[in-house]
Amino acid sequence: MLNCFKDFKAIIKKQNGYKIRTVRSDQGGEYTSNDFEAFCTQQGIRQQTTPAYTPQLNGVAERKNRMILDMARSLLKAKKLPKQYWAEAVSCAVYLLNCCPTRSLQVVTPEEAWSGHKPSVTHVRVFSCVAFAKIPDARRTKLDDKSEKCIFVGYGDRRMGYKLYNPITKKVIISRDVIFE
Repeated sequence: MLNCFKDFKAIIKKQNGYKIRTVRSDQGGEYTSNDFEAFCTQQGIRQQTTPAYTPQLNGVAERKNRMILDMARSLLKAKKLPKQYWAEAVSCAVYLLNCCPTRSLQVVTPEEAWSGHKPSVTHVRVFSCVAFAKIPDARRTKLDDKSEKCIFVGYGDRRMGYKLYNPITKKVIISRDVIFE
């Protein structure tokens, strides 16, 4: 519970001019402490709680969850990938949505609202396309292949590379040195 409160304080500090007006929670315990209530009062943030097990009362979050799930389903179905890749598809969908402008932020991207700079989309690739990841010199000999054929399944954490699935080894790797087909 304390970690959620610390995370929330950090989010408040990073708002870059945007003000959080209302926090809605489901009385799950993360945001119901006296310290959190005092912090919200001090910051002028209104707290709303919904009855437990009634997600339909938090329409904004539920619509966003549905949008993410629909997008992930579309990514999987368009490329005829099995359901076992749902986590990568959801992660990719969230990444892409954070790079798209939204009406609720006055046509600013969530990434821009959070970090203060406009995200670049030059690195965006088609989900499930064929990619060739470079094999580092230390992992191969002179006559070995210099790359391995993989399937693109998302973006690495903190934008440090691309997530690629190797169908031969059945492992997901993250690589910066990639050539896409």
